[in-house]
Amino acid sequence: MYNSTKSSVIKRLYFMTRLTMMVTVISFTLSGVLLASEVRSQRLDEAIVSVHTQKSSLNGLLSDLSAQSGFNFVYAEELGKINPVSLNVSKTSLDKVLALLAKQHRLHFEQINSAIAVSKLPPPAVPGKISGKVLDEKGETLPGATIKLVETGQAVQSNADGSYVLSVAPGTYTIEVNFIGYQSQRITGVVASEGKLTPLDLAMKPANTALKEVMVTAAYRKASLEGLYAKQKNNAGITDGVTAEQLARTPDKNLGESLKRISGLATIDNKYVVVRGLSERYNNAELNGQSVPSTELNRKAFSFDIIPSNMVDAVTVTKTLTPDKSAEFGGGLVQVQTKDIPDENFTTLNIGGSVNSNTTGKDFLTLPMETRNYFALPAGNRNLFGKLDWKSSNDVLANTTLNAASGNYDVNDPKAFANNWGLSKLNPAPAPNLQFSLGRVYSLKNNQRIGLIASAGYRNTFLTQDIESTRFGFEETQNPLIGKRYGFTANLSGLAGLSYGTERLKLGLQSIYLRTLDQQLLIGTGNKDGFKQLGYFDQTTASSLSQNQLKGEYAIGNRGIKLNWLGSYIRLDRLKPDNHIMTAAYQADPAYGPDEYYISQPQSDLSRGALRSWSRALENNFSWNTDLQVPFQFNTGQLGWANSLKAGYAGWQKDRLFYVLNSGSSANTSYFPALADAFDPNRAGTSIEFSRFGDDFHKKASLHAAYLMLDNKVAGKLRLVWGLRAEYYNLNGLNQNLDQIKASVKQYDFSALDKLEPNWNFFPSANLTYSLTPKMNLRLAFAKSIIRPDLRELTFFQEYDYELGGVYNSQTPIRSTKISHYDFRYEWFPSPGELISFSLFRKQFDYPMEIYKDQNNRLFTLQNNKAATNNGIEAEFRKSFAFTGIPVLKQLTLYGNFTALTSTVTPMTLAIGANDPAQPGKVLVTENTGAPEKRVQTGASNLMYNAGFYYDTQPVRVSMSYNYVSNRLIRPTVDYSQSLFERPEKALDAQVAVFLLKKKLEIKGTVSNLLNSYSVVYQNVYDQGSLTAKEPTTQQLRYQAGVDQINYKSASGRTYSLNFTYNF
Repeated sequence: MYNSTKSSVIKRLYFMTRLTMMVTVISFTLSGVLLASEVRSQRLDEAIVSVHTQKSSLNGLLSDLSAQSGFNFVYAEELGKINPVSLNVSKTSLDKVLALLAKQHRLHFEQINSAIAVSKLPPPAVPGKISGKVLDEKGETLPGATIKLVETGQAVQSNADGSYVLSVAPGTYTIEVNFIGYQSQRITGVVASEGKLTPLDLAMKPANTALKEVMVTAAYRKASLEGLYAKQKNNAGITDGVTAEQLARTPDKNLGESLKRISGLATIDNKYVVVRGLSERYNNAELNGQSVPSTELNRKAFSFDIIPSNMVDAVTVTKTLTPDKSAEFGGGLVQVQTKDIPDENFTTLNIGGSVNSNTTGKDFLTLPMETRNYFALPAGNRNLFGKLDWKSSNDVLANTTLNAASGNYDVNDPKAFANNWGLSKLNPAPAPNLQFSLGRVYSLKNNQRIGLIASAGYRNTFLTQDIESTRFGFEETQNPLIGKRYGFTANLSGLAGLSYGTERLKLGLQSIYLRTLDQQLLIGTGNKDGFKQLGYFDQTTASSLSQNQLKGEYAIGNRGIKLNWLGSYIRLDRLKPDNHIMTAAYQADPAYGPDEYYISQPQSDLSRGALRSWSRALENNFSWNTDLQVPFQFNTGQLGWANSLKAGYAGWQKDRLFYVLNSGSSANTSYFPALADAFDPNRAGTSIEFSRFGDDFHKKASLHAAYLMLDNKVAGKLRLVWGLRAEYYNLNGLNQNLDQIKASVKQYDFSALDKLEPNWNFFPSANLTYSLTPKMNLRLAFAKSIIRPDLRELTFFQEYDYELGGVYNSQTPIRSTKISHYDFRYEWFPSPGELISFSLFRKQFDYPMEIYKDQNNRLFTLQNNKAATNNGIEAEFRKSFAFTGIPVLKQLTLYGNFTALTSTVTPMTLAIGANDPAQPGKVLVTENTGAPEKRVQTGASNLMYNAGFYYDTQPVRVSMSYNYVSNRLIRPTVDYSQSLFERPEKALDAQVAVFLLKKKLEIKGTVSNLLNSYSVVYQNVYDQGSLTAKEPTTQQLRYQAGVDQINYKSASGRTYSLNFTYNF
């Protein structure tokens, strides 16, 4: 019993223990549930708080909220440091307070029971942009086209210039484009990336009205390539050019250095352009659509070195003429387009410097320099009677008196201009190069846009060249002038632009300011006239050019009718302030160093004693253009015609003055005074006088032109652009040389002279293009054009020319050159950016102009020849190796171009006089022609070529370029065997660029003149070393070291530069 009772008790105890544990667990569980239920019942909208804090930290604010609400805030330590946080609310629910904080500081709050997790939201996605232009089959822009996103229905219309911008969320889209009379297109797979621009130019094709409406579908890559092709291969005429991207791959600082990279182009002194073998006078230039004036005082030429390369957006060289272009056209029209309003915002800073192996850290000689020189302004010691802003030589001479004994004007006060012959010595630092630019685009409602662009730049450069020269009368064989050329240049540039655009209208206002100071001092010693002499030649030029331009485009209706207009003003001021020319007997004193000279008997070719000259060209140039372009289409049977008619009026007015004032400085130098003291006005025997031979000219000229151009395209294969341009220009009324002849003998009949130039000239042109395939064209072109003398060349003048090495004058009437052009070209565009082309051209000239040297004197004269004919071949290729697919090769691009030229020139001299017995009172012009000469014209060469490569393997880009020009004719002579030729530097340049920080930073290192080449001007010696009139071979015309006679040789050394560009 006991045992049984005991067992029962144990079982009951065990049961009670289990029951107790279950009750305990259940109790705890229920209490936890009840507790949790109590917290959840406290919702955020039921927790009422008040906060009054200013500029607190987030940590402090959340602690306050936690104390009032009972909630615990959980967040990262860094998040609590957000500062400042300001909040001012009273008796407000916690959820509303947290919503305010989330909005103000991009925070996210998540309740987890009694805890609230706080996190930082990622930055909002930046919309991407899809942007480009809508183009027709001729490459012309189409305003009013509709561009729509299929997925969202968002749509815009192309603006007056054909441009469009779609701002979209990141993603992949299908774009549909429509325009009346053209096939609709649908482009698939257009990817818009966050914060990036997706370029997409859309090329449309005319619709055949005989067919039903067709929707053409293409992938993004194919469509974008077609857009590029439409601009690249559908130009009306034959063109070549370079873009800002290509310019960035070269070490070029200014446009004068860059132009030689273009097929068929060469440059003279890295300033003046030669196109298809025709010198600078035969090539017109436009800056943003406006013809630029000649920057030179003694010839028709534009100095392209005044334009910085990093300000240029693109350069296009048109080699065949169309009626809407100026008829002043020889080798080509160089069209420079500076940076325009961007498609997206940008801010760019460029800082760089360069060193030269001949210059940096070495002695550099110069006339006294001042701080203002570094800001591209002439030194004050070059002022004339206290200023440089003289309008004529007569104004200057009013400060002097005529010396009856000498016939010249003596300076009443010799202290009126400084004695600045003494030399200073500098040690040049690396040359700085600074550039800052920014662009902004603001999108408004109704598809309106406002764009802004601004840019400013500065650079200065010291350059020392080793010189050997036989100019200025120094001996040609044993003891030429040996010395150095010390050059200093400073450049300032600024650009500002404002643009406004709608679907119908685009207005643009742009201003450019460029200022350059170029100081060149050539000093050396050699034998002249049998004696050791010092040569001292200082040429300083200060130039400023400003352009203000307003242009507009307006789309009329929805059928592509466009009205364009342009008004532009250029002011060019080019000074040669106080240039020095002197040769003198000398002694050098070793005690004072090799650069201290003591002189006697100073002289020059144009004055008594040493020459100091002041000259100026000041031009105010207004130009305008307006045209209306009307497209129309029709069918003849199954052939569709896409046409456009363009009619316009253009003109310009120039107000130009220039003068040259020469002075002679004589001194008592019988005892060899120091160079710095020889012309001290306080020394006895010093005299200064101005030549009575003045060169003053102030004229106004205007030109008016009307043109009509038809553009016909048949069946998408054949295109003919043709028309007529008429220009009115009264050149005879501006010819000062004619005025001089008439004034000398008043009783004669000068009607023959007045008829040298007709006032009206007519210029037909036609450009025929046949598209063999969508990637291949055959082109034929014909045009007539004219090259008129510059206003300067119509004056009666004489001036010492530093580069010619003698006196340059004009005393014979000059007439315009008429040219007939014939062109053929085959071109193939394998892929965008690639080109293979071959061209033939012929140019026939009536009355071409050249500067000739007198056979026996250092006297140079501009005159007309009777005729000339140029025949040339051009070839160009630019090919990427991406087609290979080989990783090492696919980033490589090779390019090259060459031009070969043969020419014939028929020389001529003029005889003007009453030499006809049958008409004794009539002055006649008699042309005396010589035998044709098989030679190129001035500035041309028989052969020139460029070659190079690009290699892009991110983040590194490598490029190399080579430029060669053979025998360029610098100066013909009556005896052709004495003519001078130039072989420029064989320019091999290299560049390495590295992109860092997501391509925001570019570090670019370049080396110029890797071969350490030199340029040489020479006179040919052939036929066993004797000078003869025999016609030389092409090989003999090229420079032969040790055989040909050197006229001028310069070596500039290598230049190394490093640039940092950061895109903010």
